[in-house]
Amino acid sequence: MYSFLLSLAIALIIGCGWTFLGLWETWIMGIWLGVAAFIASWFLIGRNIRKRIEPAILHAQKQAEAGKIKLALQTFEDLLPLGNWQPLLKGQLYAQMGILCASSGDEDKGLKFLKKSSTRFADAQMFLASMYFRQGNKDKAVQVLGNCESFNKKHVLLHNLHAYLLEKQDKRSEAIAVLNRFLKKEKSNETTKDNLLRLQNNKKLNMKRFGMPWYALQLEKPPASMGQQRAARPGFRQKGKRRK
Repeated sequence: MYSFLLSLAIALIIGCGWTFLGLWETWIMGIWLGVAAFIASWFLIGRNIRKRIEPAILHAQKQAEAGKIKLALQTFEDLLPLGNWQPLLKGQLYAQMGILCASSGDEDKGLKFLKKSSTRFADAQMFLASMYFRQGNKDKAVQVLGNCESFNKKHVLLHNLHAYLLEKQDKRSEAIAVLNRFLKKEKSNETTKDNLLRLQNNKKLNMKRFGMPWYALQLEKPPASMGQQRAARPGFRQKGKRRK
């Protein structure tokens, strides 16, 4: 990672330079100055990169909202080289690109990008798992969600999706265990409590409460009453009604 290496180089130059020059407190002060230089360099480099990244991502989101999918993908791709400087950036960009492709109907390209996304990004991993599941690779789908849960222990839909996929494979006891584990972290979540009770009473999970984020995974068809919301692209802001 370039930002780490550059910060480390600056820290070594300052720390070692102070020590070799035999200045006040020599190597002791050199160590402290080196550490301070590393932290300051890391912070300044990161801030400079974020100033370049954030407007570009916002621009890509607006392009996606306008239906300019190819332009949005190109904007994201142009940011990929910066992933060598910013931690987790490439995983985030691939997540956005994968969701965008999958939700616009290009599942092959979406799958390629989602495989490269970080396990920390729950939305991308849920899309990846749902695609695996629909393709018949059910064990892989469950594995993806299990890996993602360790970074998203309080993500409601993620855990309920995990339980849903397990229940679909007649692994009801494992699905119950997933929801029980989540409720230890979020004891007051009523949706999860209801789904746990349904599993315990041999009933199907009720996922419609999650709305479009659930239906976007294409594991169930949205009701006709949702109308134009079917076209909404997950992972991007949706245009809402003007407030009076």
